[in-house]
Amino acid sequence: MSFESNGSQSSQSQPIPHFVWDDADREVSDEWLEPVRTALLDPKKHKVFHHCSKEYLKPPSPFVQQGPELGESGSTIVYRVTPPEGHPYRRPLALKVIVCKEKTRPPGPDSKARSNALKEVKTMSSLRHPHIVVYVASFEDYCIQTREIGRRPRGRDSTTLFRVNQRIKKHILGIAMYPPAVCNLHTLMDEVFQNPRGSDWIIRHLHTYFGCLAQAVAYLHRKSVQIRHKDIKPDNIVIDDFGLPVLTDFGLSKHFETGQDSVGPTPKTLKYADPEAMHEERRDERSDIFSLGCVFLEMATVLLGQPPRFAEDQLSANRNGDGHSVSSSGSGGGSEADFNYSESLHNLDAYLTTLSRLSRNVIASEPAREPSIHAVLAILPHIRRMMSETQASRPRAHELYPWFRHLYDVYDTPGPCANCEEERRSGRAIASSRRRS
Repeated sequence: MSFESNGSQSSQSQPIPHFVWDDADREVSDEWLEPVRTALLDPKKHKVFHHCSKEYLKPPSPFVQQGPELGESGSTIVYRVTPPEGHPYRRPLALKVIVCKEKTRPPGPDSKARSNALKEVKTMSSLRHPHIVVYVASFEDYCIQTREIGRRPRGRDSTTLFRVNQRIKKHILGIAMYPPAVCNLHTLMDEVFQNPRGSDWIIRHLHTYFGCLAQAVAYLHRKSVQIRHKDIKPDNIVIDDFGLPVLTDFGLSKHFETGQDSVGPTPKTLKYADPEAMHEERRDERSDIFSLGCVFLEMATVLLGQPPRFAEDQLSANRNGDGHSVSSSGSGGGSEADFNYSESLHNLDAYLTTLSRLSRNVIASEPAREPSIHAVLAILPHIRRMMSETQASRPRAHELYPWFRHLYDVYDTPGPCANCEEERRSGRAIASSRRRS
C-alpha cells in the first residue's frame, strides 16, 4: 500500500481534462438512445456502442486494465484502467462495470437494470466535491447471439429455408471515475493492526477524515444538490493516491425534495442501516447521518487503540447477571452477516464507556498519543447523537463539521483540509487553494 507524501496536493487539485467520446461504432437506434436523452446525459460523455455483430464482450474494453481488479460485488466489477488506446485523456481511472441483467427477462434497452444504472450515471455527473468521486465518462456495450432456424417447406424438390434470429446476449454499462482507489477505508483501518510499525501515517490521516467526510455528506444534503447516498459504509469510502478519503458508489442514491421521505422496503447494507430503514418506516436524509455515525464509531475505535471489529464484537454481546458476555441472539454465536448497528443500540452507551476506560491503557503504553486520545474521546458524544435511535434526535449534516474540526489540529501533518476549510468559510465546495495547510 503506497501513497504520495503526506501533506501533498489533493488528488483533484489539478484541472481535470475533458474526456470526449468519438462517433465510431455508435448506436443510432432510438430504443437505445431515448433512455439516455431522458436521463439528460451528455452524448459526448456517454456513448452507447453498436453491437457490430459481436458475440462476446471483454470488459473493461475499450479501456485498458492496469493491475488486478479493485473490487467485485454481485453484478459489478471495478477496475483500475487507463483510457482507450490513442485517447488524449491519459489520467488513470477507476472503471465500474455493471452487468445489466435481470432474473425474469433478457437484457435490453428497456430493462430495469439499465434504468437504474443510468440513474447512477445521472447522479454522479451532477456532483462536484473534493471528497466525492468525479464522474469522467460512461459507456454501454452489448453483444448478440445469432441463431439460424431451419424449416423444410412442403414438396419433394423444395430446399430448406433458414430464418436468422438475433437476441441480446449480454449488456454492460461502464462508469469511468477519478480518482482510482489505492484501498478502501475498511482495508486502511485493518492495516493499522496488521502492520502496526508502519501505521503511524494512517493514524494521523484518520483524524482528518471525520471533517472531510462530514463536509462531503453536507454537500450531498444541501438544498442545491439534495442527494441521499443511502449506502455509506467503509467499503464505499476509498482512499486515493494522496491518502485522502473519497465517497463513492452512488448505486442506491436518491434525489429528494425538501420534506420528502422514503417509505417501505429499499435496498440497503444491513450492518450500517438506520432503524427506520430496518423497520421500513418513514425516513429522510438523516438515514445517511446514522450510517456515517457507524463509520465514525469504527474510526474512533481504531484511534482509541482497538481493531474496528471490536465495536461489533462488543455491541453484539449482552451482559447476563453474573457479568459474563452472551450472544444477543441467545445462541452463543452469531455470524458477521447477522450483525447490524441498529439492533445493538441498547449496548452503545456501555460500549462508549468501555472505549473510554480502555483508552487509559493506550495512554499508559504510548504517552505521546495522549492529545490524540483526548481529542477522540471528545467526539464520542457527537457520534452517539448521530446514532440516535430516533430520526428526529439526529443532527443535520451541516451541523457536523464544527464538531470534528479540532481533530485536524491534533498533528502538524497532514493538518487541516484546505478544501473543507474553504467550504466552511465561503460555502464553495471546491477551494481555490488545493493544498493542506
